[in-house]
Amino acid sequence: MPTFRSGLLLATLLLSACSMPIFQDLQNKPTEKTSTPNTVSTEQSMPSKTTDNEVATVETSVITETNNSNSPKASSTESNTDLAEQLNTQRKLANANYIELKNRVGNAPELPRLLATEQLDSKAINLGIQQLRSYISKTNSALALLNARVNDREKVAMNGDLIRIFLSEATVTHDNMTFKAQPLVGQWVRGESRVIRLKDNILFENPKSEDLHITFSETYQLVVNGEVISTINPKKEKNNASFNVTTSANDGTIVGKLDYRVIDNE
Repeated sequence: MPTFRSGLLLATLLLSACSMPIFQDLQNKPTEKTSTPNTVSTEQSMPSKTTDNEVATVETSVITETNNSNSPKASSTESNTDLAEQLNTQRKLANANYIELKNRVGNAPELPRLLATEQLDSKAINLGIQQLRSYISKTNSALALLNARVNDREKVAMNGDLIRIFLSEATVTHDNMTFKAQPLVGQWVRGESRVIRLKDNILFENPKSEDLHITFSETYQLVVNGEVISTINPKKEKNNASFNVTTSANDGTIVGKLDYRVIDNE
């Protein structure tokens, strides 16, 4: 019996001694297996991220450089185009004011001298725009004063301020078409400029027509489509004048005759 117990105790100790290394190995082996993949994964993923970042950075810098190299040229071209359009618009306005003052007053301030738009750089174009705007502002003021004088003369006319014009005949020729205009009559104030529409004398509903610009200037000149055809003597009651002028679009001619009479206000 004691021998049997001793044998059991010895067997138990032997089993315990044998099982302890095995348990430690089992604990160590999973730890080694777990740590190794983590280390490898970390070492492999880091170069991958670095490479991606480097590639992305290079691509971004290339795109940025490309955009930066193109955008100034594009914006510069658009800017120059806009400036050229502004300059041409100001030229037209200034020229229109010059012609109107020249016809209605007899003289006008000289237009700014500018080269053709194609020969100007952006700085010169900006300078030209400013010069033309200044001219337009100046001539607008002169035209406003002129209109005020015309209104005053219309209310209280002095001798020679009013004339009556009778367009007795006018033949319009343009675009391989010729027609005689119907007679017209109207009254003009000194300094006034008006456009009348010439229509076919025979067929009143015919679409053929042409504009005729008649001006009685402050210097007593009778101007038709920009051409002086007579100087009016304010003390002479009646007179007549013939004219041969170009059409408003410069694509034909208008030949005619008109009679005018100074209205006596005494």
